[in-house]
Amino acid sequence: MSAIPCAAMDTGLRGPSRTALMAAMGRAVHSDGPPPHILDDWLAADLAGVEGRAILDNMRANVTPDRLQAFQAWTAVRTRFVEDFVESAVAAGVRQYVVLGAGLDSFAYRHAELLERLTIFEVDHPFSQAWKRRRLDELHITLPHNVVFAAVDFETQSLLDALKASGFALDQRAVLSWIGVTMYLAREAIDATLASIVSCAPGTRIALTYDQPPDVLSDKARALLADVSGTAAKYGEPFVSLFRQDEIERLLIEHGFDSVTHFGADEAVSRYFGATDVGMADVQRLVTAVVPKSSPAA
Repeated sequence: MSAIPCAAMDTGLRGPSRTALMAAMGRAVHSDGPPPHILDDWLAADLAGVEGRAILDNMRANVTPDRLQAFQAWTAVRTRFVEDFVESAVAAGVRQYVVLGAGLDSFAYRHAELLERLTIFEVDHPFSQAWKRRRLDELHITLPHNVVFAAVDFETQSLLDALKASGFALDQRAVLSWIGVTMYLAREAIDATLASIVSCAPGTRIALTYDQPPDVLSDKARALLADVSGTAAKYGEPFVSLFRQDEIERLLIEHGFDSVTHFGADEAVSRYFGATDVGMADVQRLVTAVVPKSSPAA
């Protein structure tokens, strides 16, 4: 749930949002906890540091174990899904990866095998980026030469301007991830970001998450949504935009994307856990889409 809008920044922390720390600790607990494991984010806990551990302690004290398990499992799923999505794009010849709302994402630092094949643009608020770079330095992790930090506030700044200023090639295909962000943004900011992405080169692909409204959720999922959104609101990061599955698909198509595919808890259990019940709830879902040849950029 790494959020980047300025309104959601904890200016006391002057670093990543509290929900970015929550997401990092979700990945860490999955990676370090009992099997089955689908992700080894060995860097997440160290990046989150003492702030992340404090947030995890607070979650354990205030969220029921079954709902906490559902949150941790989905956090691991969405990260694994995106990493598979990116690796598939690289295999197809894509050489640019844009992480929108990068937060404490550690993909670039765990995949040295992609160093010479992929330029990674981490897009986030400058406070988050400065804090992350300081943590990397404290952990003695050298910034890979293929990683570029592009500072932007989705609520007030142009994504394309920030990317172009950072060396992004608009005429070359890219793969983008936008994970754990849309629920914190006003619809206008979501529209502006999608309009920017669809103007990228044909064949550009994106994976993003969205959270569903309570009326389409099970009782367990509604309770988890209340837990997570309530915690986020307490940290000054309220949920603003929720979408039903048909609404997010319609939004993407209206912006000019095609090849829209959906991925949720049921698909995750089938793909990653061999039908083992890991207690997930379908609060947040993934959707992927592609910039077609008939897009405005064509």
